[in-house]
Amino acid sequence: EELIPCSLLCKLLQNLYPEAWERRKLAADQREHQSNSSTGLLGLFVSDSVLPKQRHRLHIFEQRYKALIDRVMRGSRRFAMVGISRADDAVRLSDGSRISQFGTEVEIVSCNGLADGRFLIEVQGRRVFQITDHALTDGGFVEVSVTYCSWQSDTPSSSDRQGAEGDVRQAAQAAANLVAEWEQRVRDWGYEQFRGHMPMIHNDIGPRPGIEQGDALALWIAALINPVPGLGVAPEIRQQVMGAATPLERLQIVTEAMESSMRGMVKPGSWKRLVLPYCREQFRHLLLLGLVVAGYGVRSGFEKACKAARGGGVLG
Repeated sequence: EELIPCSLLCKLLQNLYPEAWERRKLAADQREHQSNSSTGLLGLFVSDSVLPKQRHRLHIFEQRYKALIDRVMRGSRRFAMVGISRADDAVRLSDGSRISQFGTEVEIVSCNGLADGRFLIEVQGRRVFQITDHALTDGGFVEVSVTYCSWQSDTPSSSDRQGAEGDVRQAAQAAANLVAEWEQRVRDWGYEQFRGHMPMIHNDIGPRPGIEQGDALALWIAALINPVPGLGVAPEIRQQVMGAATPLERLQIVTEAMESSMRGMVKPGSWKRLVLPYCREQFRHLLLLGLVVAGYGVRSGFEKACKAARGGGVLG
């Protein structure tokens, strides 16, 4: 909902705080320009993948990221969030880390600067982009050149219109039908991590797009089943959805993820719900014990080999 500014209050603030007013106006103009541009230059924050409209709280304590937040808070309040990737087409940074070539521009909606220089911030996803270049800045953080993905929109795209009577529309309808069943199971079977978890998710990502908006619908479903904070009931698909080539592929990814999620859900009171977590925990303990025993065995074998070699005169 668009708010109507109070002209009298605006004039009063402009007269009382002229320097702060000009800084805010410049930052607002920069945000408006960036929102209408197809390319951009953004400071990079490597963390979890985030989708448009998702909110994420961050504790900023590394020096490079403190420099990043300090800079963007003086301007556009926007930066790039990208997840780690093992894909063949991942972007390799100068420190050797590999990140996804697709990420999301986020905007700081809340910032609390602490006395020791740390920041507690909340960001919200805006637009998906693809990284085209990157460079290290004097502040120690990486800056990326990005191209905003043209397929993301809240209105039907040309590809959606062309496929409205075909595969894309059918896939969108199938995905939309599955959403209600998936969400009902999450609520009724007790998979929310805290009271009001699902309402909070819906409050962040807004109403579901229509089936004529294939790309927007796929992004919305991915944000629903991979929320922040997570539900832990669906495979992680956010990087896949952002990197998919067509609306049909994006819709197929989210549909398969919902189907996989529902296959893994178990009703309350079922023996599986009680036994499986215990079995998983015991398996982790056994795996850890196995690794310890294997490590001890390797060390013991190595020591015996060294003694044998010394005894045979191999080692001096």
